[in-house]
Amino acid sequence: MWLRVMILVLAGLTASAWATAQQLKLIEGAPEVYTVKKGDTLWDISAHFLSNPWLWPELWQVNDYIKNPHLIYPGDQLHLIWVDGQPRLSLKKRVHLSPQARVIRAPITTLQSSLMMPYLAQDKLMTPQHLERLPRVLGESNARDFMTQGDTVWVDSELETGDEWWIYRPDMVFERDLEDGESREVKVMTMKEIARGTVAGTEDKMSALTLTTLGYEVRQNDVLLPAPLPSEQLNLSFSPSEPPADLNAKILGHFSGINFIATHETVVIDHGHLDGVAAGHVFQLFRAGVDVVGRKGDYEYQKLGSQKNFTLHQIPVGEIVVIRPYEHFSIAVITKSSEPVAPGTLALPPKTNG
Repeated sequence: MWLRVMILVLAGLTASAWATAQQLKLIEGAPEVYTVKKGDTLWDISAHFLSNPWLWPELWQVNDYIKNPHLIYPGDQLHLIWVDGQPRLSLKKRVHLSPQARVIRAPITTLQSSLMMPYLAQDKLMTPQHLERLPRVLGESNARDFMTQGDTVWVDSELETGDEWWIYRPDMVFERDLEDGESREVKVMTMKEIARGTVAGTEDKMSALTLTTLGYEVRQNDVLLPAPLPSEQLNLSFSPSEPPADLNAKILGHFSGINFIATHETVVIDHGHLDGVAAGHVFQLFRAGVDVVGRKGDYEYQKLGSQKNFTLHQIPVGEIVVIRPYEHFSIAVITKSSEPVAPGTLALPPKTNG
């Protein structure tokens, strides 16, 4: 869907009357033609045209000038034209071939692949119920507590010889309350990658795994997941969009538990696909305003134990884009922040007035 997203971006170059009707905030001096460069992401390119990525879907219109509205590549030229008084995008592809070389081009991604790959390549959030069904490390035949690269560890499941598995350790725990007829609490755990290994063989309902790559020493009860697909086989085709207006989420925290989270860091939010969250949804971040107590002429900021009278306006501090939703939780990347973001920060649908 990359080209489709770019149409949304470039349609923002239309006349001011069109922009006003769509309530868009356009970048002054946006180019008439843009040539996609190696290393570009849709997020980068949008900065040349449109400041509110969640409004792109409002500008999308199917037209005959786009033969394949799914992908754009480095070297492609994006031209804004007018048809019957309406903006359209004309795409001119540039592919340079020679008898000695074959040019293979990769489509650009929405965000930098380095931000998405660690969290799209394999499951990084896990429910306790799912965790119970996964293979676990039994140990090492010499009763070593800490196993390192080159060691053979035993696993409590029969695995296919030659397959690669990655080893994880449950780390942070995030919780939320559900109100679906009866109140109940759901939990999810982050999975910290420890090592990688290859199955050397099976015996008596166990498997021998040779540790090939080590990040941390492996311990008994560490968890195994199949090696993820190569990056070129992953589906990264999600488009930034506006979430439903009634979705009011909050940031639960960072994967490593840090309390002050910066731009390009990943966070866990307390809403998932069962709440209507989808990959590509953009949320604006707000720090809660302070509470004020007291009577007229004697106002002061709330102190511990005092009853609040007023809550001041929320303070905008940035935005996030969801890259992987689970049932009740989602992983998102902070794409913009004016200050370090803390757990508890509100994640709200963006205001449509740009």
